[in-house]
Amino acid sequence: GELHLSLEDIDVGDVVSDTLSSAEPIARASGVHLTGSAEAGLFVRADGRELARAVTNLVVNAMRHTPVDGSVSIDARRVDSDVVISVMDQCGGIAPADLDRMFEPGWSGSAARTPGEGAGLGLAVVSGVMAALADTVTVHNTEAGCAFELTLSRGDTVIDRGIGP
Repeated sequence: GELHLSLEDIDVGDVVSDTLSSAEPIARASGVHLTGSAEAGLFVRADGRELARAVTNLVVNAMRHTPVDGSVSIDARRVDSDVVISVMDQCGGIAPADLDRMFEPGWSGSAARTPGEGAGLGLAVVSGVMAALADTVTVHNTEAGCAFELTLSRGDTVIDRGIGP
């Protein structure tokens, strides 16, 4: 389908803060530690509702696959001329052969992620939002789990407000 965007100047720190606030009850009920931070002065031109939806989908997915007493974190920072929002979990990792399939609609299984836990649409939605913004989402394994990264890099997406490095 089509995704109609309403572009506006978005403070990425607000997206991170709002996501933390809305996801905290889920984290508490799941026994997962949820943390986050954002560099000051990160602004992007995006659809705030859809960007928040993408970040929230990543956080909820990460909490679903992180064991009790594990951690999920959100980090937003400037990398060169891009803004990168990372969601890191402690799921134990994804089989390397499955990493390329993570954003396929309906795909929801791997050794680390239990099949049958949802329709497999959350990550496809994230990918669709980022494609509509002409930006990217990637995933890679870390020592304890996975890191999903939203990279907002299009020339007119990242707004320089003269704050930060």
